[in-house]
Amino acid sequence: MSLKLPLLVLLYMAMISMAIQVVMNRQYSRTLFSELQQLELQRDKLTAQWSRLKLEEGTRVNQLVVDKRAKDEMNMHIPRRSQIKVIVE
Repeated sequence: MSLKLPLLVLLYMAMISMAIQVVMNRQYSRTLFSELQQLELQRDKLTAQWSRLKLEEGTRVNQLVVDKRAKDEMNMHIPRRSQIKVIVE
């Protein structure tokens, strides 16, 4: 009888310890999941911003190409202020 009581107490303490570990692991898992969701949201925002920047870059490159062709191939230039005429109806 004297051997069973310490063994029972030891098993009871081990069970309590394991229950506390389960609760701690679940909380840690929830924290990681919440962080994952925030990082995914941030990733989606950054992806959208990257797409907008690439589109803007493409637009600017197109403008430079058109400007260069106009100057080089068609001998076009930006008019001076004295060359600009405003027509009012």
